[in-house]
Amino acid sequence: MDKLIKDSKYIQSLENKDDDIKEYFPTVDFDLLIKYYNDDVIENKDLLKIAEDMNYLICNRLEDVLIKIKHSSPKIDYSSLNPDLIREIDIELERFTQIACGEYHSVGLKKDGTIVTWGNNSDNQRDNSPSSTGYIAIACGSYHSVALKNDGTLVTWGDNDQNQLENLPSSGKYIAISCGELHSVSLREDGTIVTWGSNIDNQRDDSPTDIGYIAIACGYYHSVGLKKDGTLVTWGSNIYNQRNNSPTDNRYIAIACGEIHSLALRENGTLVTWGDNYNNQMEDSPTKGKYIAIACGDYHSVALKSDGSVVTWGHNNLNQRDNSPRGNGYIAIACGMHHSTALKSDGTVVTWGNNNENQRDNVKPNGYGSWFRLVRFW
Repeated sequence: MDKLIKDSKYIQSLENKDDDIKEYFPTVDFDLLIKYYNDDVIENKDLLKIAEDMNYLICNRLEDVLIKIKHSSPKIDYSSLNPDLIREIDIELERFTQIACGEYHSVGLKKDGTIVTWGNNSDNQRDNSPSSTGYIAIACGSYHSVALKNDGTLVTWGDNDQNQLENLPSSGKYIAISCGELHSVSLREDGTIVTWGSNIDNQRDDSPTDIGYIAIACGYYHSVGLKKDGTLVTWGSNIYNQRNNSPTDNRYIAIACGEIHSLALRENGTLVTWGDNYNNQMEDSPTKGKYIAIACGDYHSVALKSDGSVVTWGHNNLNQRDNSPRGNGYIAIACGMHHSTALKSDGTVVTWGNNNENQRDNVKPNGYGSWFRLVRFW
């Protein structure tokens, strides 16, 4: 950046043009704000406008504010911004922060709060996805998806065969979401759980009614809840001991569900599995290393180690294991029926496993432009 303003006296002179700036906006970092402006075009009204936006959007970093403003509706004249920062903003807008997988489709949440979908579209998993911004979390069922907005409300799209869309809960503010094959679960900010959709194996009728939950996960017809005391609660189908064999101790920090097996992460970084073991989902689970995140496909599982590397086990009929990524630098993982995705620290996405519905080839969907660099492992 050729024309950064570094002279503290000049910064002070700008602030002195209106003594009320810092009084009205005490949390705004004016040094950072001025740093990214060209000194020959900056004016005090720009400072006031940006400061107002920073306060309104409750952001601490100028870059975050500009990304939000630029994506929604421009409120300032961007011609006064340093060109290097404009490029930085464009790059940030291209990156992903979360990923989720359905049976044959995937969903990505971008850093600007918008949603991208790819893969199967038989039930409008892609065509009916929301086009607005403001989303903070995503989850996928077999053919439907759910997104959580920053105001705590929910949006669903895709298949509605079991009222996955129509019975969407409306009361309360939600903080987490998860999807089974045909049912969904959401977590309210008061620690209570709400379920909707299919009730074939009492996924809804048997859902817990007490409080104190901090995380939720869904299998095909069963679900798991994690309480703030570190204990686990299960409900729904029990055909393969998805409930009877669940752990009873209290040191868990994360949970994940496959079709008929489940996985939990202890606070010491070790893993526990239970339920179906037909494809060695339990026997082959890793015992070495410290893990920080977990995910389950139908019959395979993925875990993320503290060093940023990915470990897979279980079913391998469609290279769910053999084609998993090597190396490190990964920060998030997600599993579909027979495919998986991993998010790297640079915001790029890696996919592997089944590709019969273009779960891998269509990661960069038509019509959305070149949003990120796709890396794939064969």
